[in-house]
Amino acid sequence: IFALDANSRPSFPPIKPASSSSETNVWGTILQDTGLESIWVQSSYLEITGEPFNPQKPFVVSVNKMRGPSSNQPSKIGEHQLELIDHVFTNGTTSKLFNSVALNSKELVPTAPLLYKSKEGEAELNLYPSSKMPSDHLPVVVDISLETHTHVSLLHFTQL
Repeated sequence: IFALDANSRPSFPPIKPASSSSETNVWGTILQDTGLESIWVQSSYLEITGEPFNPQKPFVVSVNKMRGPSSNQPSKIGEHQLELIDHVFTNGTTSKLFNSVALNSKELVPTAPLLYKSKEGEAELNLYPSSKMPSDHLPVVVDISLETHTHVSLLHFTQL
């Protein structure tokens, strides 16, 4: 199991690293060099190419944020970032994503991925962090089947 905040979405343009003769990106490198499979592919959110599985909701996201005036990255202030940059890769046979996690007996927090039709409208009205979700990354919660009778539950939170 390889879980990470890659700061790279599957569709980032490939580049040619100095150590390689071919172009690739983070998504391609992980798939090619490890033989692991993405939980987003196993759960039918993305094609193996990293393209969205559902063309009606092409924005598959783990981050939905807009930086404010106190950001350490002034060039990104006001930029809406709707990204899938949190990933879990596995050699397990199947994985099941959870839609939410309970914070307490009264509140459920949504988990990644969220699906949006566009960057406008609904996505802009549901930015993170919020009072309910203090991170700009949604949690990725997945149950991965490693063998016939073995299950590992993984909760991946990214620190602010």
